Amino acid sequence: MKIILALFAALFTGNILYGQVVEGTVTDAQNGQPLPYVNVGIMGKATGTVTNDKGQYKIDLKGSTNDTVKVSMIGYKPQLMLSAVFVSGGKVVRLEPDNIKLKEVTVKPKKWKKAILGNTTKSKSSNSGFSSSRLGHELGRIIKIKRSPTYLKRFNASISSGPVDSVKLRLNFYSIKNGLPDQILQHQNIFVTVHRDDEQISINLEPYNIYVEDDFLVSLEWIQSARGGIMFSSSFLSGPFIWRETSQAHWERVGVGGLGFNVEVEY
Repeated sequence: MKIILALFAALFTGNILYGQVVEGTVTDAQNGQPLPYVNVGIMGKATGTVTNDKGQYKIDLKGSTNDTVKVSMIGYKPQLMLSAVFVSGGKVVRLEPDNIKLKEVTVKPKKWKKAILGNTTKSKSSNSGFSSSRLGHELGRIIKIKRSPTYLKRFNASISSGPVDSVKLRLNFYSIKNGLPDQILQHQNIFVTVHRDDEQISINLEPYNIYVEDDFLVSLEWIQSARGGIMFSSSFLSGPFIWRETSQAHWERVGVGGLGFNVEVEY
């Protein structure tokens, strides 16, 4: 009888994991408030999503038995758990605020130089971008700095084809390790709303006080359900296209069609 029960339990658990759509909410562990636009996904795989503006998520974990699910957001400590644990107890995920002490940057008195780093193309004939509206889809380009520290003042991107509906994106900055994004550099979410007829994105970065000491990646992340995609101006031989399919997936380098992303800086 014990053997039969154990076998039944194993089969039941396997069926849950191999066809399980998990729905739940991510909240702040201290005040219980739902957290919008949190990344939820299997580490290293193209199975992921982003919570909506009410902190709710829906993710299909079919075939995920021994994978690790990661729930993360800027300003909070990430949670990692096995798929089986997430399926059984992931209806409400509580994230603890992460009181990160900002790294001090020594800025010596000097005459600062202004520059625009990255790709300033506004081409309409050559483009790359979000071909789908999959939540957590992220793309960007590496920006090479001229001197450390470099202060980021404004982000610009040229749009060649806008979305069908207005959509919210998240602007992210990452350090680079082995040619791919590594650690997030900012300590606040930077949201961008793109409208159907917009031809450019231009975001003032001064309120976020971002200094970099080495080359970095700037990316845009699709975080809101909406129809259509967004295509950005690009140009041949202007650096690799860096992207990942969804939240927590591996980053990839593609071709030489560099996105028309640039950052106005002082150094």
